[in-house]
Amino acid sequence: MEKSKEALKILITGESNAVKIYEASSKKAFEDGYKNIGLLFDALSKAERIHIKNHQHALEDEFTPELDDIAPGTTLENVLAAIKGESEEASKMYPQLIKKIKSECNTEYGKVARLSMLWAQKVEKEHARLLKKALKALKSGNDLVLEKIYLCQVCGNIILDDLKGKECDVCGHDTQFFNQIAGEV
Repeated sequence: MEKSKEALKILITGESNAVKIYEASSKKAFEDGYKNIGLLFDALSKAERIHIKNHQHALEDEFTPELDDIAPGTTLENVLAAIKGESEEASKMYPQLIKKIKSECNTEYGKVARLSMLWAQKVEKEHARLLKKALKALKSGNDLVLEKIYLCQVCGNIILDDLKGKECDVCGHDTQFFNQIAGEV
């Protein structure tokens, strides 16, 4: 249980720092005239809050992380940094921490911690994919094209445009657990 608690605290700290930088990146994108990229960063910050909530629930303890000082760059720099961060979380950090707690996954506590981590890992991979779409638009001098943004309130998965299918690709919950957070309702 100690490995899981330690891992969850690391993740809560990382996700909390991500919220802070994504909020600043959203503001910067709006200032730079990239409304939709700003909306994407806003959605990302909300998704990371869901990861924090899930990790805190799994931790079964109150934990307040120390946050880093941030200094957002240009919208392009912020998108590049976000892609790097989300990709590293999905491909390195989460897999390493999930492996680290393997011996505790036979307990109820360990199962909840692992599930929280697995959902976040899958979602971070999707976040990186969405950010790459934003990067492609930016590199061609445009804003990200989107009509709507939906956010799964269970795992933090983000879907641009219309909800397709009957459940979340990450956690399997029905689309009733998605909130539309951008675009005309």
